[in-house]
Amino acid sequence: MKNYIIIFLFAFVITSCKENKKETDSTAVENKLTTQDIDYPVIKVGKGPDALFLTPDKSFLYVANVEDTLISVIDTQTDKVIKNIEGIKYPWGFVQLAESNLVAVSGYDKQVVIIDFDNHTILKEKLFETHIGGITANKKGNLIYAIAIDENKVLQLDATTLNILKTFHTGKGPDGIGISGNDSKLFVTNTEDGSISVIDIETGKQSILKTGGKPELIHSNKDHSLLYISNFFGNKIHIIDTENGEIVKEIENIKTPEEAILSEDENILYVVSFDLSEVYVYDAVTLEKKSTSYETGNKPIGVMPVGNKLYVSNYGDNSISIINNQ
Repeated sequence: MKNYIIIFLFAFVITSCKENKKETDSTAVENKLTTQDIDYPVIKVGKGPDALFLTPDKSFLYVANVEDTLISVIDTQTDKVIKNIEGIKYPWGFVQLAESNLVAVSGYDKQVVIIDFDNHTILKEKLFETHIGGITANKKGNLIYAIAIDENKVLQLDATTLNILKTFHTGKGPDGIGISGNDSKLFVTNTEDGSISVIDIETGKQSILKTGGKPELIHSNKDHSLLYISNFFGNKIHIIDTENGEIVKEIENIKTPEEAILSEDENILYVVSFDLSEVYVYDAVTLEKKSTSYETGNKPIGVMPVGNKLYVSNYGDNSISIINNQ
């Protein structure tokens, strides 16, 4: 969903000549979000909150505000915004570099940034000649893979210099990206083709999984043996075995799904519905839908389980819902 919205936004920004950095108050504004009989606290963040990143110690949640030029940093103990990391050109996605204190961030407006999440500062950034989408990295953290949207390619970047080492062709409208557990294959969602590219990193050879609809976001289990891929118009989640490069299971009848994220113990799968403003709960083994579901703010996209809480990014009202999932 976000790629169409952002393309329109970017065209508007260029036309209006509003390319200056936006100033945002870093103080959290806490409200209440009432959904039927449920009253959830929310945290106000930047414009268009989307992807979420949790630091390994679970102390801080990063929010990619895709219609803004900043990342909101939330302290998960106090549930307050403690800082805004500014200068990110419409932040899109995150990937931690191995077990380091570094997270690579893609900025839609042709940017990749490296952030030190110990002190929430930008260490390095580089601009490219193409809009940048999804981002991932290998296990060693020395190689970054970023979607080059305009070129229908994946860029392989040196994580130290951010120089381009190799490129790989994709289908049309590439968006999300994932990597196999053995770092041998890339998986790219092609939103305009209704397909998923499976790319051999060594040879560059590409095979295509035809899905129909609009496959978008990609998330993995811990060892990257499985990928969970949302199909926004297909109303389903595709589950890919990364060793075989095949769709092995699907969850159907989910209206406009966005992120599909596993719980920390990998027993539960949380799936976000953009249009219905809900988070659904599935048994991650049987894929049976549980009776529990959670209502969110307007147009939710991202979900992150942290202890007994779920954080949900509400794209439509610039907020993060905090949901008790016990």
